[in-house]
Parts: sequence; structure tokens; C-alpha cells
Amino acid sequence: MKRPDMGVLFVMPDWHRASELWMERMIEALEPHLVSVVARGTTETSWRGQIPAIDLREYPPALWRRVGRRLLLPLRMIPRRTEAEVLREAVEDPAVTRILVHYLEFALRYREVWAHTSKKLFVHCHGYDVTWDLRAHETPDQPAHAPDYVSRVRELSAKAILIANSAVTADKLKSVGIPGERIVIKPLGVPVSERSPTKPERDHGLNILYLGRLVDFKGPDLVIRAFELACEKGFDGTLAIAGDGPLRATVELMRRESRFADRIKILGAVDAETGERLRDAADVFTAHNRTGPLSRQEEAYGVSIVEAMAAALPVVTGRSGGVEETVVDGETGILVSPGDVEAHAEAFLQLARDQQLRRRMGEAGWRRAKALFSCEIERKCLLDIMGLETARI
Repeated sequence: MKRPDMGVLFVMPDWHRASELWMERMIEALEPHLVSVVARGTTETSWRGQIPAIDLREYPPALWRRVGRRLLLPLRMIPRRTEAEVLREAVEDPAVTRILVHYLEFALRYREVWAHTSKKLFVHCHGYDVTWDLRAHETPDQPAHAPDYVSRVRELSAKAILIANSAVTADKLKSVGIPGERIVIKPLGVPVSERSPTKPERDHGLNILYLGRLVDFKGPDLVIRAFELACEKGFDGTLAIAGDGPLRATVELMRRESRFADRIKILGAVDAETGERLRDAADVFTAHNRTGPLSRQEEAYGVSIVEAMAAALPVVTGRSGGVEETVVDGETGILVSPGDVEAHAEAFLQLARDQQLRRRMGEAGWRRAKALFSCEIERKCLLDIMGLETARI
């Protein structure tokens, strides 16, 4: 049973995020203490049939929907609740003593709810929400955040503990005046096997994998350019690009126009099981991290990179953002200067020529993931931050 002073309300923007592996792992870590999971757009009544689920957009209330249908009442006659009212009711549940909200931008929408509770509030920051000059890919000339966004974040930090997914994220919070004592760092965890995965021994025909969102700060377009340049210099392997996003059309066009189109596969979004198979079949993991020329965002952490390390894959990417906290250049992978496509291509060639180097970097990456970024480490860190016991009571 749950301790009466340790009930957690888990709040996230959209219900579909519960299926994202990193979010799923965090819910599982808190499961012994969860009172309910709150999000928009759920048609479920519970998470995995265990934790009650509350839809922020559950208006009119379910009881009134049933009464209204029975009495044939017009929709306008049925009382409606705002999202803030739904959330306030969930927060006021006596079983809730702690609240964990994901994304600063989302948490700021409910300032009036937080203002009227004395319960412990934690807000998990990620990447776009601490990019103060963020731009949407579709409208890069317009700021994505409201003019008073930063001042409202400062105001929220007086009420909430801000959980940063990396030191880079923590530094961005400090850069706008958030006191260090209001910030804690907790990297996202990934599953790590007890033994280093065994990779196939290949002297040629290497499989390079890009797995992640197709966004400017991850550089899938530059990955294709680096791959083409490596092929021109004798590389005989393949490139698989898995993921979706605003640069999907760009990479599709680049593949179609490439001399090496038959060696480039654009797979689109893939599920977790397919992602695992792709990592198992790959020899090298890659991206080209940089500050996005459109979005102005950089990689805050990079779950896909840490998952690749856990799969014993050497990583080749740009030296940018949180990547420098996860990948050790020359030890678990090769970091290149952002925008240096020639160095990226040379890294592919270097790994293709040296099977032992690939193995050493892959095993070093697995050891680093196991020591610093496992699900168990994240669970213990999260429970400690929120003042929760680690065992089910």
C-alpha cells in the first residue's frame, strides 16, 4: 500500500506521451507512489489498468454527459469545466502530496492552480522549454515563446523545484536568473543489459543508423551529406534514417537526388521494438548535433544517443549541447565540430577501417551507460529528488 504522505500526481501534456519509452520508464519508477496520471486526450480510464487516468479535457464531466444524453439536453446546457478546473480537482485529492509536471511551457499554463496549493511541486525541464529564443521550423522569424515567458519561468521557480535533464539544461535555467538551489539534475535513464551486447564482426559493408526526430539540431541532412562524402572516398556501407519530423521532406529529397540512393533508407517513425532491432543490426550510430539554424535549439540530453551507447554502438555526432555530457570523444565515440561534414565523413571511414576501434568504443559506451544512465539510476535519483521511499510500503 502507498504511504499517505507520499502520493504523486503525474502531469504531462498529452496522453500519447505515456507510450514514449523515456516517459513510460519514469511513470514505472514512480508507480508505487502514483495517485493518478493527468494528460490531455486520453480515452483510457487508467494507465496499464493500474493507475487512474484523468483527461484534462474531460469536459463536460462524465456524469453530466450521461445525464445530458439521457435527457436529450443540448450541449450548451451541459456545464463545462476548464482544464485548470479539472487539474485543480486532481491536485486537491487528499492522497496527493507531490506533483510532477513535464515541460516548463506546459506547467506555466496552470499558474493559478499552483498558486492555490501548498503541495510539493516539481517541474521536469527538457529542451525546447529552456530554449529561450526558440523558433518553430515553420516560422523561424518569430519567437515561439511569449514575450513574458522567461519572467514567468522565474516566478514558477519560486514555487517549484526544476528538474533538469542535463547540466546544459541546468545552466540555461541559471542563465535567466533561476537560483541554483531551485534546480536539480536528473538524466533520463535507458535499459542497459548486464553484459555488453555482441556486435557482428565486419570488415566492410557497415550499417550506419540515425534514429531520432528529423529536426535541424540533430542534423539528419548533414548526416546524409557526410555519408555521401564517405562513399565517394570508398565507404561501402549503408545508412538507415529512422524517425519523423519537419525535415522529413528534406531527407527524402536528398535521398532521391543522391548518387548513393540505393544505400540510403528513409524508414519514417518506428516503434520501440523496431528501434531495438535497428540498433542490434547497426555498427555505428550517428547524428550531427548542432544549434539548429532554424529552431535555435540544441540537444539538451539525447536519449537516442544514450540508447545507442547501451547497445554498444560507437557514436559519431556533433559536439553540441548535452551530447558532450554523454559521449566521451575518442572513448565512446567521435565528436566533430558542428557543421564539419568532412570530419564527420572521415569518422565514418576511420570506424569502417578499424574493427577493434568500433568494439572498444562500443564497449566503453555500454560501460558508461550502465554506470551513469541506467533506468535504475534514474529511478533512485528521481525518488531521492521527490523525497520518496525506494520500496513499496
